[in-house]
Amino acid sequence: MSKDSIYGKVAKGEPYRKAGARLTEDAEDVQKRTKLGDPEQQLREYPYYHRFDKAHLVMLAEQGFHTREDAVKMLGALREMEKTGVEKVRAETEAGEHSGEAWLITSLGEEVGGRIHAGRSSGDFMAVTSRIFIRESILKLMAASIELRKALVKLASEHVDTVMPASTWSQHAQPTSFAHYAMSWELALENDFQRLKQLYDRVNVSPAGAAIMTGSRYPIKRERTAELLGFDGVITNTRYAVLGFDGWLGVPAEAYTVPSLLMMNVSGIASELYLWSNTEFSYVELADRYCGTSSIMPQKKNPYTLMWVRGAAARTYGRLASYMYEMHDACMGYTRQLAPTLDDILEATQIMTGVLNTLSIKKDRMLENATNLNWICATDIADVLVLEKGLPFRTAHQIVAILVRLGISRGLSQNAVTPELVDEAAVEYMGKPLGLSADSLRKALDPAECIKARQLIGGPAPERVEEDIARARGQYKADTAELDVITERLAGSERKLEEAIDRIVG
Repeated sequence: MSKDSIYGKVAKGEPYRKAGARLTEDAEDVQKRTKLGDPEQQLREYPYYHRFDKAHLVMLAEQGFHTREDAVKMLGALREMEKTGVEKVRAETEAGEHSGEAWLITSLGEEVGGRIHAGRSSGDFMAVTSRIFIRESILKLMAASIELRKALVKLASEHVDTVMPASTWSQHAQPTSFAHYAMSWELALENDFQRLKQLYDRVNVSPAGAAIMTGSRYPIKRERTAELLGFDGVITNTRYAVLGFDGWLGVPAEAYTVPSLLMMNVSGIASELYLWSNTEFSYVELADRYCGTSSIMPQKKNPYTLMWVRGAAARTYGRLASYMYEMHDACMGYTRQLAPTLDDILEATQIMTGVLNTLSIKKDRMLENATNLNWICATDIADVLVLEKGLPFRTAHQIVAILVRLGISRGLSQNAVTPELVDEAAVEYMGKPLGLSADSLRKALDPAECIKARQLIGGPAPERVEEDIARARGQYKADTAELDVITERLAGSERKLEEAIDRIVG
């Protein structure tokens, strides 16, 4: 059950689960796999285990629970581990979150190394390290979402006057600008950043010291451990800290749901671009680096990257559903899908930033479709009838509906509409002509004029979009500054921990 290393004997398995204590047999393989989880995720979490071990030891030493001699030995040994490599040494123990204790017992004997776990449990151990992992993932997603917003704002600033059709139910609806469209995506990502920040605030509170629900009779100072680990405070109920209804053992449900909303918005952009890049639309073209081709059809340029993003979104939603089921039944696999889920979302966000930074917009094609392809300015004809002829909107709406029907039946596009055809529709509906001027009709049928007329706050008029772009720039700068403050605060907590160890070990 042990093997030689440069440290002597390296313990195998969890130090508390030894054959001959409560249990009389060594763990079966499935028990080990269930407890240890995915090996790659373990490698990612070893530094978090290590940091918690050090912070817990410092706190107990400062509280006078450990003698200075024992604290120096244990903290010194953990620093020796760092020279060889935390991941390497801890992996050799095959003890998961208890790898520090297992190795200290092997290195220093149980008389000293067996003291590290006082006042802890697997429960708060997993809760602490899970929250550290989640907060780091959140910060990466926050940073990536800002970069994606920057790409959208840059693209929008270049296309304030780029006219395109907007659609509802996949049918042409009204003319808009590409900038206005892109800024709608940007605003969704602003909301994602705020949700991620709120999630960070709820995640970055410490369960350390809660043990498995009631804490400990030892002189634990939970707020000191929290400070050394970079948490902003402690979870005030020790049972909730590890067994809370909305996520137990350190995996809050929001760690899945909030990033999944970001993925939904990123995938939504990918879906639009995927549609627009096909031959029938030809609104956009992706840089070659994001595309593939065919082994048989040499003309093909397939947007494979966008397909990957959409597939990653599908995996995200599937894992979210799986998590909810597992939490409902308190299964043991509750954390295993979180890391690959967050990895997928981060990669998808970063990929979409690259796609947008290199995207080609086909302005002429967009304008052509907005001008000639369909009756996209029908609403504006109705609006002119309301504003110039004083009709109730519903009356104007019905007249234009007849106008469209007549035009389609005669093979006409909206550009072929005349005041006479408007009068014909009006006579059919209300028994008299309207006498709309040719100039008024021409402006109503010009997609660019339709856009300029929408001067309301948040509308697609160029002036309003420019204002929104300026606002968005200010917001992502403010969000970047907020993220920098958080990052520096966490870096400061790491320095505090090492300084505290220095004071103890001398």
